[in-house]
Amino acid sequence: MPPEQDDLNRQLEAVQRYVSGLQQQRERAKAAAAQPPPAPEPKPRRPSRRWLLLTGLLVTVALAGGVFVGAVAWSNDRSADASSATQSPDTTTVAPVATPACKTAVDRANTMLAIAVKLQRELAEYSRFMHDPSNGNLSVREVVEKTAPSLQSGASESAGFERALADYRQIVDQCQLHTP
Repeated sequence: MPPEQDDLNRQLEAVQRYVSGLQQQRERAKAAAAQPPPAPEPKPRRPSRRWLLLTGLLVTVALAGGVFVGAVAWSNDRSADASSATQSPDTTTVAPVATPACKTAVDRANTMLAIAVKLQRELAEYSRFMHDPSNGNLSVREVVEKTAPSLQSGASESAGFERALADYRQIVDQCQLHTP
């Protein structure tokens, strides 16, 4: 074969490869267009308004309890410092003593805070599960089965917290310091 014919054959083969590549690209584009778009991922569920309010209430009660205990401790320190500055070194100081009602109120506040911590842990576990994207493919039944223990425990702790709060409120107004 003459050299021009070889050149022409090579060029024809190159054009055929190019056209075949274009046809393959067109077929892939058609196949991609025929496939339905992927379903959007479900939004992670937010905790209910009740849980958020309960958490806010627990934080508020914990803060109030901390302020109360801090105020009592601070007032005890200040009165002890003031009385020791005015007394001679060989005199003993008498610090105010909390009434039994005060001690009971602090014990009940501690019980309430312990319950609040447990409730917060359960709420955090529930939130962690609900915000985990890998759980988005679970059926409703599977979600209910996996979250039921933390919801039951949270409900139980919530009821315990309500009882402890009622007990605390019953005794806290009787709390007073007195000098022995």
